[in-house]
Amino acid sequence: MKNKFLFAALVACAFVCMPAQAQDDAEEPRHEIAVSYGAVPNSIWIDVFSKVGAGIFGESSKNDHYVGPLSLEYYYHTSPLVGVGAVAIFASNNEDAFRKERLNSHKLRSYYTLLPSVKFNWLRKNNWGLYSKVAVGASVARFSDQDYNENGKLTGEKNITNDVFFNFQASLIGVEAGNQQVRGFAELGVGEQGIILGGVRYKF
Repeated sequence: MKNKFLFAALVACAFVCMPAQAQDDAEEPRHEIAVSYGAVPNSIWIDVFSKVGAGIFGESSKNDHYVGPLSLEYYYHTSPLVGVGAVAIFASNNEDAFRKERLNSHKLRSYYTLLPSVKFNWLRKNNWGLYSKVAVGASVARFSDQDYNENGKLTGEKNITNDVFFNFQASLIGVEAGNQQVRGFAELGVGEQGIILGGVRYKF
C-alpha cells in the first residue's frame, strides 16, 4: 500500500511539473536579433593574398582602412535549445596602391555575405548562457579600382569586378549576459564574422 501511494504521488507530481515546465518554456522569447562587430574575417585573407601577388609585380599599398565585419543576425527558436535563422555580414577594405613610389590607384574591396545559421544554446540561465553556432552560405565580393592621374587626383573611370565564393562561420563558444530580453555577448571561432566578435542581442 505504501509503494502504491508513493507511485501515485510521483505520477501526480509529474503531471503538475510538466505543464509548469511547458509554461516556462512558452514564456521564453522565441525571436532574436543581434548586431556585432568582429576581427579577422575570412575575406581579409583575400586582401592579404592580393597584396602579396601585387607585391611580386612591384606594387605596394598605403593608407589601408578596414571596416567590419559588421553583422546582423536573426534567429527563431524552435525549442529552448535550438535556434534557426541567418546572418548578414558586411566587410570592406580600401587602400592606395603605389607603383615605383608613384601613387597609382585607389582600391576598394567590399564583401556582402549571407549565411543560413543554426544556434545551439548549451546552457541557459536567467542572466547568462553559453552557446555555439554554425553558419554556411556565400559571399559576393565587389572589387573597384580607380586610377590616379599625374596630378594625384582620382579619375572618373572605375574598373569594377564581382565574384561569388563559399563562406562560413563556426563559433565554437559564445557567452552572453544580461536579462531575459537584452544581453551582451562575445564569441570565439573562425569564419566571416571573425575569430573574435562581440555585440548586443534582443529577444522578443
